[in-house]
Amino acid sequence: SVALGGTVTGEHGVGVEKLSSMCVQFSDAEREQMLAVKRAFDPKALLNPGKVIPTLHRCAEYGRMHVKRGLLPFADIPRF
Repeated sequence: SVALGGTVTGEHGVGVEKLSSMCVQFSDAEREQMLAVKRAFDPKALLNPGKVIPTLHRCAEYGRMHVKRGLLPFADIPRF
């Protein structure tokens, strides 16, 4: 429960199933800040339309990242 310090999500993103739960955990101002960041990187709303905040593809929610040319993309992201 959010009231006890929990969160509306687990190891995955919000997607569409928990979209309305974002209103429980975050204030209007916090949600607007998140959407402003999304608009800055996706001004035409082409990425994950209808979802609250897109997550990095093949990132921590999948527990893996693809290595290309010996480099790990987004090396600063914590891995679980």
